[in-house]
Amino acid sequence: MNSAFRYLMQGLFYAAFCGVIFYLSTSPRYQYLDVDKAEIMVAFKHPTKRKELCHERTAEELQKLPPNMRRQQDCPRERSPLVIRFSLDGTMVQHKEFRAPGIHRDGATFVYAKFFIPAGEHRFKVEMRDSMQEGYDYTMEQPITFRPGQMLVVGFDENVDKFTLK
Repeated sequence: MNSAFRYLMQGLFYAAFCGVIFYLSTSPRYQYLDVDKAEIMVAFKHPTKRKELCHERTAEELQKLPPNMRRQQDCPRERSPLVIRFSLDGTMVQHKEFRAPGIHRDGATFVYAKFFIPAGEHRFKVEMRDSMQEGYDYTMEQPITFRPGQMLVVGFDENVDKFTLK
């Protein structure tokens, strides 16, 4: 009798414990986005253009250098910052600047940004500059309809030099 009571109590405690776990796994609802919001995520890797152009060394400059360092061209390694701007219906939503990583600032830039926008029809525009020139080197503008809770991923395809939307 004592053993049966012990098994009954153990079963009740296990059932109560499982009930608490079940309740906590389903009841506190988590909602990532507001009901009327959508998300835009930007994620890609892009090597920007060099900050300065290579220049030819003169014969006098070459003679001043040790023999193992005599290269005809002097090419600085530092790359320009990557500037990206997003506009929605003609209004700027996000403007970010990313510096090239590395000791000499010569690595490919990793871009990751996300922001939330109201759902509905919008005119979406993304612009990117990867050189030291004025203005933007790459631009994409198109109408997009965002459903509530939708996520749009913006990438950049280096092979064709254009933005991709998924």
